[in-house]
Amino acid sequence: MLLKFEQKDLLEKAIKFHNQGKFEKAIKLYSVLLKRNKGNLQLLFQIGTANVQLGNNITGIKYLEKFLDLNPNNSSALINIGNAYKNLRKYNEAIISYNKAIKFDENSSDSYSNRGIAQLNLNRIDDSILSFDKAIEIKQDYIEAYNNRASAYKKINKYDKAISDYEKILSLNPDYEYILGNFLHLKMFLGDWKNYETILKKIEFGVNQGLKVIDPFSYLSLVDNPKHAKLVSEIYVKNTLPDPLDYHSLSPNKNKKPKIAYFSSDFHDHPVMHLMMDVFKNHNKQKFDIFGFSMGPDKKDEWRNKVKNYLYQFFDIQKVSDLDVIDLVKRLKIDIAIDLSGYTGNNTRSIFTNRIAPIQISYLGYPGTSGNKNVDYIISDETIIPKSNFKFFSEKVLYLPNCYQANMSQKEVSEKNYSREEFGLPKYGFIYCCFNNNYKITPNIFSSWIKILKGVKNSVLWILNTNDIAMNNLRNEVIKKDFDPKRIIFAPKMDNKEHLKRITLADLFLDTFPYNAHTTASDSVRMGLPIITITGNSFASRVTTSIHKNINMDCLITDRIEDYENLAIELGSNHDKFNKLKIKLKDSVSKSTLFNSLKFTQDLENLFLELI
Repeated sequence: MLLKFEQKDLLEKAIKFHNQGKFEKAIKLYSVLLKRNKGNLQLLFQIGTANVQLGNNITGIKYLEKFLDLNPNNSSALINIGNAYKNLRKYNEAIISYNKAIKFDENSSDSYSNRGIAQLNLNRIDDSILSFDKAIEIKQDYIEAYNNRASAYKKINKYDKAISDYEKILSLNPDYEYILGNFLHLKMFLGDWKNYETILKKIEFGVNQGLKVIDPFSYLSLVDNPKHAKLVSEIYVKNTLPDPLDYHSLSPNKNKKPKIAYFSSDFHDHPVMHLMMDVFKNHNKQKFDIFGFSMGPDKKDEWRNKVKNYLYQFFDIQKVSDLDVIDLVKRLKIDIAIDLSGYTGNNTRSIFTNRIAPIQISYLGYPGTSGNKNVDYIISDETIIPKSNFKFFSEKVLYLPNCYQANMSQKEVSEKNYSREEFGLPKYGFIYCCFNNNYKITPNIFSSWIKILKGVKNSVLWILNTNDIAMNNLRNEVIKKDFDPKRIIFAPKMDNKEHLKRITLADLFLDTFPYNAHTTASDSVRMGLPIITITGNSFASRVTTSIHKNINMDCLITDRIEDYENLAIELGSNHDKFNKLKIKLKDSVSKSTLFNSLKFTQDLENLFLELI
C-alpha cells in the first residue's frame, strides 16, 4: 500500500526524527500515518523498529510481527524482533528469531553477530565465538563483532586472542567507544605495560574532552583523580545506560516494617559476599524485611545457599528484563534499594537509573560515584570520602561511625600447617607479598617493589598468579630491571579458607595504588599480616587507610611513594621494630570494631531508619 502524495512530507519528517535518534517524535508521526494507512508495510516496519530502539520492546515486537504476517521473509524485521527479545533478556527467543533471519539471508552479518551476543549472555561461549567468527567472515571490518568476540575470549581465558581483537579494532577505528579503556585494562590484567603511558595519556585526554574512552571501573585502577572519576561515570551513564523513564522521586511506602532490598551480581563465592554475609545474617528481622535480588550467575555454591536462608525473599533476576524487575520491585513496595555492584557487575542494567524505590543507595561493590542522578546516597566513612571530596560524588554521602567496610566476625580458616617451602618460599628471609588482582599493579608500584627488594637482603616478593601471561610478563619486567626473577614468587589461586591460612607465612603486605586492597586488606589484618598503604584522593585509594584508622594502625599509612618504600625497607631490615609492629597489630585488631559484625549491622540499620 503506497502513501498518498500529501503524506510523504510527514513521512520524511518522521524518518528524519528516527535517524536523529528522536524515537518518540518519530513514533508519534508514524502512528498518525498508520491510522490513515492501515497495513502499510513501511510504516509497520518503521514504527516497530523505532519502538525497539526506544526500549518499548513488546510494542515493537507487536508491530514487527504484523509486518511479518504480510511480508514473512524479511530478515531485517526478524533481526529487530531478535533485538527486542535480547533487550528483554529472553535470549533463547532472540536466537530463534536470528536463526530465522539467517535462513532467509545467509550473508546477514548482523544476524550472526546479534546471535553471538545472545549466546554469550546464555554462557554458550563456544557457540557465541562461532557466531562472531561468521559475522566477521562476512564483514571483515565488523568492529562490534570483534569487540564482543573479545569479551567471549576473556570469559574462557583466551587473553591473547582478546588482545588481538582489540588491536584489530584499534587499527579499524582508534576512536571506537571504550576501546582504549578495554584494551588497557586487559593489558593491565596481563601485566603487559607496553605503551602504557601513551595509552593512558590518550585516555586522560579523552576524559577531558568528555569522550567515551573508558568505563568507570577500569579508570579507578589507573588514575587517582576523583574529579575525573565522576566525569567518567557521568559519561558512562549518559551514553551507555538506557534513558530513564523519568528522574523522579517516589512517595514513601509507609510499610509497618521497612523493606530493604540488596541488588548484587555476586550472590556466590565472591569478595562482596565474604564481606556481607554477616550483615544478612544479623539484620533485625523483627524490624526489617530483607530482600535479595541476584543479577549474576547462579553458581549453586554454599555461599548462595547460605545467604538465601537469611533473606525474607530472594529473586534471581539475571534473565529478567529491567522493566519486569522495575514492576516487581514497585509491587513489593521496597523502601530502600541498595546497589552492591555498581560498575563491577552487570553494569548495563537500567534498574537503578529507572527509580525503583523512594531511597536508592550505592554501597561496597563499586568504590566510587555512580554519576547517576537517581542514586540518592553512597555509604562511606569520614576517611574514605572526606567532606572536601563531596563535590566529586553525584550522591549525598552517608557516614558510618567506623570503617565503612562490612566484615564477617569470623571466617573459616584452614587447619592445615603450611610451610614456606610448600609454596616455593625461602625458609629464611623476609617475605613481602601482595595478593591483589594483577590489574591493580601499575608500572610505578612494581618499580617501587623492586626498589624495596633491593633494599632488603634475602627478601622476596610473593604475588598472586592471576594468569600465566601476567606471570611471564612480570618476570620479564624484573629481568629488564636487571634483577633476579627468582626473588618474585607466584601464588596460585586457592579456596578462601586455605588462602587465609597461607598468608600467615608472609611478613608484610605491600598495597597497590591507586586501587588499594579492599577485601584483601581486611583479610590481611585479620590474619595478623601488616599491610603498608599509600593514601590517595579517590575512594579506591583510601580503603586500606580507613581500615588502618579503625584498628589504630596509622603507622602503616603513608602519603607518598617514597615514604612507602622507606617504611617497607625499614620494617624488612629492623627485626625488632617489625616484631613489635606485629604484636601491636594483633592487640589493636582485638580491641577494634572492624570485625564486630553485629555492631556494624546495627549502625547500618540506624542509617536506614534515619532515611525512612
